[in-house]
Amino acid sequence: MIEDILQEIGLNRSESVCYTALAELGQSKAGAIVKKTGIPSSKIYEVMDKLAKRGLVTYVIRNNVKHYQASSPKALVAYIEEKKKQVEQALPELMLKQKTQAKQSVELYEGQKAIFTLFTSLISDAKPKESYLVFSINEENKTEQANLFFRNLAARRKEKRLDVRLLKNIKYYSKEKHTKLKLRYTSFNLPQGITIFRDYVVLLSWVESPAAVKLESRAFAGQLREFFMDLWKRAKQ
Repeated sequence: MIEDILQEIGLNRSESVCYTALAELGQSKAGAIVKKTGIPSSKIYEVMDKLAKRGLVTYVIRNNVKHYQASSPKALVAYIEEKKKQVEQALPELMLKQKTQAKQSVELYEGQKAIFTLFTSLISDAKPKESYLVFSINEENKTEQANLFFRNLAARRKEKRLDVRLLKNIKYYSKEKHTKLKLRYTSFNLPQGITIFRDYVVLLSWVESPAAVKLESRAFAGQLREFFMDLWKRAKQ
C-alpha cells in the first residue's frame, strides 16, 4: 500500500493516511479529511501542520477557513533528498563516534603460515616509529623453523621502521648486537611470547605446534603496555 511506503520514508500512520486521502480529494477543508480518514477532528490540524512543515501539504485561507491541498508527489522525492542530506551532514560525527568506541575481539591462528600472515597483516598499515613491544619467547621453545620465522618477521618490521622493543630473560643474555630492534634483559619472570601493537595483543606459543591468539582490546593492550614499559625502564641493556 502507498501508506506503507510513506511510513517507510519517515511519515507516521496518520500523516501517510492524510496525505493519501488529500491527494484523492483535492483541495479540501479539515472536515472532509476527517470524514475520509476517520482521524479525530481534535488531531487533524496537528497532522496537517506537520505535513505542511515537511512541504507535503499546502493551504489557502478563504473566509477564515483553511483549505488544504496535497503537494505534488514529486515533493516526496525532495523530502527524501533532504533527509539524505541531513544524514550525510551527520556522517562525520557518527564515524568519529564509531571510531572512538572501544572494540573487543578474539581470534585464534594455528600453524606457521597462518601466524606469519597474522603478524604481517598486523603491521600492514603501520607508520614509522610506531611502538611495537615484545615479551620474548623462551629459547627452549624455539626450533630452526621458529628461528627462520622470527628472522623473516624482524625483516618485515625493519621495512616498516617500527620502534621495536624486546624484553628477554637475563638467563638468555647475549652480547650480540641487534640492529633491527632495541633489546633489554630482566630477571623478572616474564610472560612469554606476547606482542603489543596499537590496541592488539598477540599471545604466541611455539610448543609442539605453532599457535597464536590475537586480542583486540584497548584497555588490555594499554595495561600490558604500561607493564612492559615499567619493566623496560628497570631492565639491563
